[in-house]
Amino acid sequence: MHRQQNSGGLYKANIQGVGQVKITEISIKNFKGVSNRSFKLNDRFTVFIGNNATGKTTVLDALAVALGSFFLGVGVPARSINWDEVRMVVIDGQQKPQTPVEIKAKGSVNGKELKPWGRSILIKKTTTKDAKPIKDVAQYLLKLSRTPREEREGGAEAIFPVIAYHGTGRLWAEHEAPKYQKQIEGVDRAYINALSAKSSSKGFISWIKTQENSVAKFDRPMERAHLEAFKAAIEGLVIDGRWTNVKYDHKQEVLTGTFVDNSGRTLELSYNQLSDGFRNVIGMIADIAFRCIQLNPHLGRDVVNLTPGVVLIDELDQHLHPNWQKRVVNDLKVAFPNIQFVATTHSPFIVQSLEADELVNLDELELSESPNLLPINKVATQVMGVDGIRSDDFEERVKDATQQLSEIEATNGELSLDDYEKISKALDQIALSETNDPEYKAFLELKEKGRE
Repeated sequence: MHRQQNSGGLYKANIQGVGQVKITEISIKNFKGVSNRSFKLNDRFTVFIGNNATGKTTVLDALAVALGSFFLGVGVPARSINWDEVRMVVIDGQQKPQTPVEIKAKGSVNGKELKPWGRSILIKKTTTKDAKPIKDVAQYLLKLSRTPREEREGGAEAIFPVIAYHGTGRLWAEHEAPKYQKQIEGVDRAYINALSAKSSSKGFISWIKTQENSVAKFDRPMERAHLEAFKAAIEGLVIDGRWTNVKYDHKQEVLTGTFVDNSGRTLELSYNQLSDGFRNVIGMIADIAFRCIQLNPHLGRDVVNLTPGVVLIDELDQHLHPNWQKRVVNDLKVAFPNIQFVATTHSPFIVQSLEADELVNLDELELSESPNLLPINKVATQVMGVDGIRSDDFEERVKDATQQLSEIEATNGELSLDDYEKISKALDQIALSETNDPEYKAFLELKEKGRE
């Protein structure tokens, strides 16, 4: 494989190397509340929406089972189908399990279609025989990574995919703090607990502590490059540079950074002192970047940009301000250009940021236009099926106004010029909020300024 030298003495690997895993379709049968459904996935970003109990999290859990099959090839405990996840149906007054439970995935590696793989359960034990296609990919990568470079055919590069699941309990449920040990193979560190819905913040915090100590003592270019990549991922995605100069405070034993509050003041705040929204995003980004570095340290400063993979995120909008919800999808695409994301959300702002083929609506509402071409009110009503977006107070005032106009019409009353102006202005305001035509919107805004 061709290597391109950079100023740091590191090289930029060709991302078309081994390990670029993508899932194109997931099929689910008798898993949790899903009887039998299949979903196609966008190769960059897919967001599932729907009312509560429609199966959004179930789809992510099924994907976790399918992705966990990869771990079978690297000796890491894989996510199986639990017996309590088998769909139950009441028959003759009793709950009866519906088997077989089947989770099947279609996908590709390096752009080439892979034979479908999956897991199933018949009598309380999850089978592994159908996981062979993706398991073989993992075994090949592991063998290649342990082969000295001079012995690799054609200079092949082992690039492992990052695989991770960030569930709704990511801020509150935490794995035990692992002690970072360099002798443990990076593949193990990156994949253990990767598909658990719990948080792994203690893992990346322990790593940055060790990494900064090592850089301070030995100043190895590769370790410094990893630190730079890790911090750049966090600082590049935190909105408007609000948390920068990230470092480990050895006196306080916490991860800290310079925070800019809403009034423009700068404060030194630890990771634990940040708001839930900031910790939510920073925790996800740091965890993904940390796993990229553990899997592919040879990619140096470009490790975050070049590492492929699949990341699952339940309730992407969790604790995020609407301003951040509007841009988080694009921010994740930019921060991790070779990772495929699959997420769920209840946020119309996130839905509005999507292309049509990036959205899967479990309520099966027909999509007339791409969500990113619709105003937010139409996203809520037409795409997400919200019955009404106005408050009860607003609807009551509309009812009163309608009644007054009806009374004028009934008495054949005439409207004054001021009345016409008020009605015209009100109609323009309604049109301005409803339109998705940028030229008409600009016209109405200029018209409104002319009234001032």
